Amino acid sequence: MAKKTAAEPAVSKRLKSSALLDTRVVYCGDNLEQLKKLPDACIDLIYIDPPFNSNRNYEVFWGETKEKRAFEDRHESTRAYIDYMRPRCAELSRVLKKTGSFYYHCDWHASHYVKVMLDQIFNENYFQCEIIWHRTLAKGLAFNGFPNNHDTIFYYGGGGELTFNRPYNPYDLDNLDEKTAGKYSHRDPDGRLY
Repeated sequence: MAKKTAAEPAVSKRLKSSALLDTRVVYCGDNLEQLKKLPDACIDLIYIDPPFNSNRNYEVFWGETKEKRAFEDRHESTRAYIDYMRPRCAELSRVLKKTGSFYYHCDWHASHYVKVMLDQIFNENYFQCEIIWHRTLAKGLAFNGFPNNHDTIFYYGGGGELTFNRPYNPYDLDNLDEKTAGKYSHRDPDGRLY
């Protein structure tokens, strides 16, 4: 069932950003059922941070009211976890535009199995890169080995020409340190260093 935000009635129809989908609506419910209601190739960007197959229960107290929210991240096996995620990822693939981007956030519990599943669904040729999100402090001490101190984000394209605006911080050309100035000693016809 679609739940409209409280501010929606005051929002003008001209602010609707997609001809395929009303982006001013928050859809609540099981994502698999909600995804089935969406048209094909209607989404530009998908980022999911699903349960990680950690075999744990989670509880958090949310917002000013300290509302208790909880979920179980327990599956009978890694295969059961993948079987749970596969139809959801298939629907996500269906709604992703050819020029769209898909990001799947996971950790060491099932990342290797998730990658194989995503290659099958999104096409291994559309895999763009594996992003490592390194935590500066491990969650716990590893007494018998290395700590698990990173998450993985798999990035896939939708199969068409992607738009990717690489983030960068431009150098202050008037205040380059000696090391950096030595690396960029040539200028192009427009006067930019390279």
